[in-house]
Amino acid sequence: MPAKGRTTATNPQPLEREDILNPQAISTLSAGAVSAMSAVGAAVIKKNKAALRKNADWFWHTFAKCEAKAARLAEEAARDPEAWGDATFVETYARQLPKLLTAALEAHEKALEGK
Repeated sequence: MPAKGRTTATNPQPLEREDILNPQAISTLSAGAVSAMSAVGAAVIKKNKAALRKNADWFWHTFAKCEAKAARLAEEAARDPEAWGDATFVETYARQLPKLLTAALEAHEKALEGK
């Protein structure tokens, strides 16, 4: 096996894309927290069906970015020494995802109006 292959396998590269959830971080969550993330995501998508219909590719890309950012913020909050683990994670995620997607949708609408 080439040395480069071994290096990559033992020293994974940091996430460079902002639209991907960290699989290692997700694997540390309980099944309940992952289920809550799914429920929050589904509710946010349902609330924004009109934007999804307008431009599905853009919406899914933006949703993925917002979802990943919300998860990163929630992970940071859950690491606080006084945090309650998964409960803090879910609470922060549920608070951040709708805010982030709403801000992205508003910025997109303003950009379209400015053209």
